Amino acid sequence: MRVFHGMRKFWSLLRLLGAIVFGVAAAMTVVQAPIIPLFMVALVATEFGHWLFIIPLVIAFLPARRTPLNCFTTALALVSSVLLLSPVIRANAVARHLPEELAHAFPGAAGSNAESPAPFSWKQLWFGSQVEPVAVEKSEYATHADETLHLLFYRPSGTRPATCVIVIHGGGWINGSATEGATLNHYLARRGFASAAIEYRFAPRWTWPAQRDDVLDAIEYLKKHATELGIDPHRFVLLGRSAGGQIAEAVAYGAHDPAIRGCIAFYAPADMHYAYQFARADDILNSLQLVNQYLGGTPTEAKANYDSASSILLAQHDSPPTLLIHGQRDELVWFRQDERLSARLDLLGAPHYFVRLPWATHAFDANFNGPGGQISTYAVEAFLRSVTQ
Repeated sequence: MRVFHGMRKFWSLLRLLGAIVFGVAAAMTVVQAPIIPLFMVALVATEFGHWLFIIPLVIAFLPARRTPLNCFTTALALVSSVLLLSPVIRANAVARHLPEELAHAFPGAAGSNAESPAPFSWKQLWFGSQVEPVAVEKSEYATHADETLHLLFYRPSGTRPATCVIVIHGGGWINGSATEGATLNHYLARRGFASAAIEYRFAPRWTWPAQRDDVLDAIEYLKKHATELGIDPHRFVLLGRSAGGQIAEAVAYGAHDPAIRGCIAFYAPADMHYAYQFARADDILNSLQLVNQYLGGTPTEAKANYDSASSILLAQHDSPPTLLIHGQRDELVWFRQDERLSARLDLLGAPHYFVRLPWATHAFDANFNGPGGQISTYAVEAFLRSVTQ
């Protein structure tokens, strides 16, 4: 009898442990992560929670005696299951209004996705969507000192000269790879858009505006080789994620090149003065150090760099159309950055649309078939078709 009682106690504690583990993960769908490991948990919970919610649901209904401890375990597991499923419920609400709002912001966006009419699909969420890869060609486009920069070109389907999306990766300006986000590049190529994912020089060895100059070099290279690549030298869109989004915005607004038809920025800082003002050495990324080494000092020491790297200061009424996409609970780049840029573009009368994802954290598009991946992909394609017609 004593052994049986011990086994029941062990089973209760095991259920409780499982409920606590998934309770912590579920909490990350509504609470900002204070450290990088928990940020990774948050990313998994928010973009893969529609799979994970099943486990605490099973824990809740596993047989157990009706004791206070087991009742608490059941309640915790049920709450965790609901929280893990909540991102897709919120994504569905965002998706419901997205086509109409995009069409209002960018005339021509309506009806542009004939083969995938919905910005959010439950079928794709559960069963995925296979994107057939296209050929990827690697080319050198610039050399600085002993550093050679490459671009990865995703050749588009179709015969006519295509719009080219120049993709600028993230990584806090100190690392990252042009191979990031490859699934979207393959997808766009299959939909008739070329993609050129570029390398650029990293801080602290190279400070701004070296990264701006690298993007401009890539544009010139692509224009020069437009015929052989099958692209239109008068139709480029810059797409950047995080640090790459900052670079994309600053180049799009500062270059005054009519060939740049639009800018797409995922979770990007738009005001580097603002970023420095609220940066701390003890935050999740040590962002104070990142900003300092990227821009060559403090705003007092390197004011010209802070100014020219801040799209909020460069924006004008005739700046290229802009698509902003940001998770409202982003731990790494404050959501307020895009709120402020959107307000500035509103004031200027510059065409733009801000996709707000209430559940999402940084890098939400890592899961192409997840809620953030689906909605952002739809918005990107609708935007491209509208601004490059």
